[in-house]
Amino acid sequence: MPLGLTGKSPWKSQRKSEGEALVSPRPQTDSSMTMSSLLYTEEVGAQHSGGGGGGPTGRTVRVAFAGTDEGGRVGSGAAVAGGGSPDDDLADCIDSEGSLLSQFHEDAIRQSGSGWFQCRVMALVGLGLAADAVEVHVVPLAVPSAEVEFCIEEPRKGWLGAITLLGMVVGGMVWGNLADRMGRRRTLLSALSVGAMFSVIAAFMPTYGTFMTARFFSGFGMGGSLPVTLTYFSEFVPKSDRGRWMCWMLVFWALGGMYVALMAWAIIPRTGLEVVEENLEHFSAWHRFLLVCTLPSLAAIVSLVVFLPESPRYLMEAGRDVEAMLVYQRIYEGNNAGNASPQYQLSELEVPGGKRPPLPPGLLSPPSPGKSVLGDMTHGLEMFRNSFLQLFVAPNGGRTLLMVLAWSSACMAHLGMGTFVPERTRALEARAFASRARVITGISYEGVLFNRSVENVRWSDSHFSGCRFEHVTLSHVAFSNCTLEGCTFAAVRASRTFFLGSSVTGSHFVDTDLSSPRRFLDGCHLANNSVLSLVNSCPRVDVDFSASALLGGGFGAVIVGLLALLPGAVASACLVDRVRRSRLAGVSFILSGLVTLFICLLNSSASLVAFEAVFNFVYVFGWNGLNIATVESYPTHLR
Repeated sequence: MPLGLTGKSPWKSQRKSEGEALVSPRPQTDSSMTMSSLLYTEEVGAQHSGGGGGGPTGRTVRVAFAGTDEGGRVGSGAAVAGGGSPDDDLADCIDSEGSLLSQFHEDAIRQSGSGWFQCRVMALVGLGLAADAVEVHVVPLAVPSAEVEFCIEEPRKGWLGAITLLGMVVGGMVWGNLADRMGRRRTLLSALSVGAMFSVIAAFMPTYGTFMTARFFSGFGMGGSLPVTLTYFSEFVPKSDRGRWMCWMLVFWALGGMYVALMAWAIIPRTGLEVVEENLEHFSAWHRFLLVCTLPSLAAIVSLVVFLPESPRYLMEAGRDVEAMLVYQRIYEGNNAGNASPQYQLSELEVPGGKRPPLPPGLLSPPSPGKSVLGDMTHGLEMFRNSFLQLFVAPNGGRTLLMVLAWSSACMAHLGMGTFVPERTRALEARAFASRARVITGISYEGVLFNRSVENVRWSDSHFSGCRFEHVTLSHVAFSNCTLEGCTFAAVRASRTFFLGSSVTGSHFVDTDLSSPRRFLDGCHLANNSVLSLVNSCPRVDVDFSASALLGGGFGAVIVGLLALLPGAVASACLVDRVRRSRLAGVSFILSGLVTLFICLLNSSASLVAFEAVFNFVYVFGWNGLNIATVESYPTHLR
């Protein structure tokens, strides 16, 4: 069925009562090839199955054009959506919904060009992606300090990181739906603002419960900005170059992770003893660390408000053609700033007419009542439900299930490796630390004052009489089969310090957690001791304050692992347009799985760092390919 779009304007609209074009077409004298005619034919045929019964109709959009170059030679070309040569550039630029509106957007972006404008958008929007990376890595790096201040026990400590991820899951669903309703830029701005606001609030929270609540809503905001950021940027670049541009965009994830690791190295104490002493302050270092980590979010918010426009693809889908054409012209002017008078070729009148692609049957939402706040909220929830259900019905159902499986496996591998390497490092460091313990046997102390911190010492069969331990920290100290008579422990902070089969009589415990019954093991004898406490002490006895190598080395390991993402992202940018997205992701994830077979050989911190670097280098190929494939797998109103 011919659509009758031939004539002077290649994208002439069939609308009535249109005014003058928003931007007059540029004189076609500086182009090597001008498009003098463009014809769309829509072929609809029945697909028969089995014994010749009727089936769903098939739709093919065929684009043909002819033009003349400066020498008067005639050029021609053709592109087919739904069929034709896979090497045809124009056919490669047709979105999944295959509509004329989508094809117009691709042609408009192509004519706008790729250059400095896309670089500016990538740099500014990349701040939002870096902020998401900061949000994922900030809590694990702050946990060694936060657990001391909040006296967090081991089961509760895991929820510090999990609550952020839970918020990101909920936020991804909510903000993703809003991005299809109220626009990419507006949604991204709102999500980043919510995330940044609650990140700042979390930095000032004094208790475990309030901190967890603030971190949930911080993750809720950042969980929405992650998918919207990628979708927003992808709609400023032509599909033929989308893979390369988005791989470069994902470099900002690694930069965000490096930023948070460097800030942790500079701000957070690197040794356990420093953590204990520094947490005596009212606003300790890890609170300041959380504040500094909100800077990428704030920079991204300012960039969106001041410098960046709405996605032109969304504006076209929403029927805001005039605004979309202004954005196209802005892109063209940004990429052709050196020209004397840059003028864009297309105009608002050239936008193809016709209806937008309809939603699947049975999922149409009724009009908003508009009579009450409750009615509007009900309508909004109905729209959210309908949009969510569209992901699981034809033609998106199978694709969505595959994406859920792929992303679940990818995130499990990424987060699992991010958990395994620190825990394995902790075990290796603890083993090495214990092997360096100083053992003191058969020594008697009379009236000795211990006013310096003691670390990694084991007293055995020793006698302490009238000794005083004042204003010190005992880390990894053991009193095994010792006798302590008339000793004083005042303002002593202890970590991994125990009395094993010892006798403690006539001693005084003042403002210290050494008096906890859990510190006296293996049948200790206690008699005539006094306890006086004017301050609340942490009930935990297994906080590992002494892991200096874990804190300092952990920050370095994170930096090395994230540095490995940079060459991987660059290499994937070179390959993604030459190899199918799904094939690139599949090969990368298979190789990543093979790399993990060498886990059993890791018996040193250096080998763990090298393993993480190799894994991240291979893994980033699949991560980037899966990100691009996800964006390209859904129509604009579901992205």
